[in-house]
Amino acid sequence: MTNYIIILAVVSILAVGQLMFKTVGVRIGDKGFMALATDHTALAIFIGSLALYGVATIGWIWALRQVPLSTAYLFMSLGFILVPIMSHYVLGEPLGIRIAISSALIICGILVAATA
Repeated sequence: MTNYIIILAVVSILAVGQLMFKTVGVRIGDKGFMALATDHTALAIFIGSLALYGVATIGWIWALRQVPLSTAYLFMSLGFILVPIMSHYVLGEPLGIRIAISSALIICGILVAATA
């Protein structure tokens, strides 16, 4: 059970990292990564998101010691649900019926595959 909690934490951490990457992308715009040299806030967010990805990788490896990859990887698709929901509340991006339907299908797919 602990390993599945770690897997869910990994998915959540990666979702937060995606929002941080989006924030960096918006901040630097068309200026490219050289803008990180002058936009210290964007640089800090970028480094923070990389650090989150590092922590998530360690958690992922930790969980995979006990959980088969084929089972664990099913839960990575939860990121396709978390990221749009989080981006709606954090970044103000729209949520629509297509996201709701696709999220329901992802959940159904996880349930079918995990119980097979």
